[in-house]
Amino acid sequence: MNRKITSKIFIILAVCVMIPGLIGCGSVKLGEHTEAGMIAVSNHDYALAMDSFAKAEENGEDSELLARGRGIASYYMMDYENSVNYYLEALSYSSGIFDYVDYDINFYLASSYEKLDNWEKAVSTYTAILDLHDDDVMAYYRRGTDYLIMGEHDLAIADFDKALELDEDNYDLRIEIAGRLSENYYEEEGIKYLQNFLVEKEKKLTSYDKGRIYYYMGDLDNAKVYLEDARDDDDQNTVFFLGKTYEKLGDYNYAASVYDSFLKRHPESALIYNEMGISKLESGDYAGAMDAFISAKNIDNNGMEQTLMYNEIVAYEYNGDFAKAKNLMSAYVSKYPDDRDAEKESTFLSTR
Repeated sequence: MNRKITSKIFIILAVCVMIPGLIGCGSVKLGEHTEAGMIAVSNHDYALAMDSFAKAEENGEDSELLARGRGIASYYMMDYENSVNYYLEALSYSSGIFDYVDYDINFYLASSYEKLDNWEKAVSTYTAILDLHDDDVMAYYRRGTDYLIMGEHDLAIADFDKALELDEDNYDLRIEIAGRLSENYYEEEGIKYLQNFLVEKEKKLTSYDKGRIYYYMGDLDNAKVYLEDARDDDDQNTVFFLGKTYEKLGDYNYAASVYDSFLKRHPESALIYNEMGISKLESGDYAGAMDAFISAKNIDNNGMEQTLMYNEIVAYEYNGDFAKAKNLMSAYVSKYPDDRDAEKESTFLSTR
């Protein structure tokens, strides 16, 4: 039985790309219908987005931005083949001078190639970015990740080291690199990146930083000490990692109390509700897990719709309500057809 309980651990590194609009990252002026399409993408209304883009085409709005918008909508609809085609079309309209829009499109293009498991083309796209911007930390990091998946360990390490050379104080980046190495069976090598950082930056790191790094190193006793020292029931991140640490130590009751204290003050946190649900599943409180996931789903703009929808299905399954789980899974697969784990789970549920 495949039960993928989802809890986002590794940090999504913030970059000024891969966002529906160009807000805050450039001064690009969108046409009326193109802008409406991008707003619809932000609201996850992709059919409306495509309708808006069709109107933008009829209205003669900027072809590059229009193709980019269609590519982004296709990407979020998990239609990666078409997203690639739209991004390539968008780049064909480029002036030939590599500007922010081209940069943004190339990152989207590389991400679409990754979704298609076309690592070679993803790598070549990041290389094209680096040929023009050889100080781009994110391009080095992501190309290194793709090299790792391709089995090119030495090329991956060279890219990771270059990214860290360019942004040496970025501990989120080190954690991400350690995570990627661990996922690809180089866990000890990943831990060394974190150990070295602790030694080099010991005086600059906060208790939260140290606790989080120890958490990823698997040193839960030290993680607990530093995260308890940093504990602040108004800080979601500290609460998240402190609770996760107690879960890994097997103390689900204390983890639940950490989450509950935070949620009494901040009932709008879908992240903590989701983690509470996972903790309750692990401790056997399936009804409590369902309540937590549903509470999170009821939060407007929670940003975790797919994760929460899946975890609710798993909670119903654990609780033995296979009919409800099956109905929810049918809706989930229709909405997220590219989730391969969900396909396996759906097959399992169909036999119950």
